[in-house]
Amino acid sequence: MFTFFSCSEDYRKISSISEIEGFWGNDKKSFRVDVEKMIITCSDSTLLTLTSRLYDRSKITVSTGSIMLFDAYVFIDSSGSSIKISKINKKESSIYSKK
Repeated sequence: MFTFFSCSEDYRKISSISEIEGFWGNDKKSFRVDVEKMIITCSDSTLLTLTSRLYDRSKITVSTGSIMLFDAYVFIDSSGSSIKISKINKKESSIYSKK
């Protein structure tokens, strides 16, 4: 009999923008998501605007106001301690842990 253990996290698309409220970070970047004000505060105090879609809560747009930076899908792990942001127009994904 063999038993296999997976080191990969299972992520699902977020169903509500409130699931990503709080402080997040990895070894390269940290930020705070405030879903009441719909802003992201980066570690260098830069404020970014966060927008989500009514028809697809997992799809977000991050902008500086008038300049769109990226569209992305947001996934969260089953424990709520890690999110994955997958940019739509680039083949780029980043994983952040809850701080």
